[in-house]
Amino acid sequence: MTFALTGKVAAVTGGASGIGLALAERLDAEGCHVAVADVHPQRLAEVRRRLPGVLAVAADVADPRQVQDFADRTVKRFGAVHLVCANAGIIGPAGDRLWEVTDEEWRQVVGVNLLGVVATLRAFVPLLLRSAPGHVGITASMAAVTTTSTMPAYYATKHALLSIADTLHRQFVRDALDLGVSVLLPAQVTTNLGESLTGVDRPGNPRGIGPAEVADRFVEAVRSRRLHVFTHPGSAELARARSEALLAEAERPAGG
Repeated sequence: MTFALTGKVAAVTGGASGIGLALAERLDAEGCHVAVADVHPQRLAEVRRRLPGVLAVAADVADPRQVQDFADRTVKRFGAVHLVCANAGIIGPAGDRLWEVTDEEWRQVVGVNLLGVVATLRAFVPLLLRSAPGHVGITASMAAVTTTSTMPAYYATKHALLSIADTLHRQFVRDALDLGVSVLLPAQVTTNLGESLTGVDRPGNPRGIGPAEVADRFVEAVRSRRLHVFTHPGSAELARARSEALLAEAERPAGG
């Protein structure tokens, strides 16, 4: 069943730059009523200038109370929510050895990338149920299906987001709820987030693409209720390499 976007209400966290802003712009162009949340006031002011009809709210997803306030203000402004994009994320320490990442750094990355998504789902899924059909978008990364020697906290949280998306999808199906899930799995994207990846590279990494292209893929996935949304050429090879390595270990004789 196709999910129509025109006239729907969409909420986007981390919506004032990068993929989040591209999602907000694309959804606005599709005829959605859009609300965005972000921690950067100046970027929110630019969103208000570029997209006059958008509700732009200052909110830190690491604080569940602020996420709930964003949800409440979205409903107060537009009357309902049909689509939520849990997009906000940070990289955290890059290059540190895992055991040297501090507790504070772990808490910061987990608080935004993982618990921020949980808080977003807790605040918005009940609203989607009231106005079903609805859809959940989660921005993960190819870091969810690959691994590297850098950014241990970032990769750990992105792996967790893939599990959350898969679990959410299974629960919606199990309970016959008219809600879909799409998890974005982009590789390198030309955003503010990606700038901190300078000097971090893996052989075979797909080239960076623009956030607007990621937003296009997401809209296509929402319309078709597609769960896993790969955005880059070469993603299949990277995912296959990880899966084949796991299978090879699983097939080794015990003690071999």
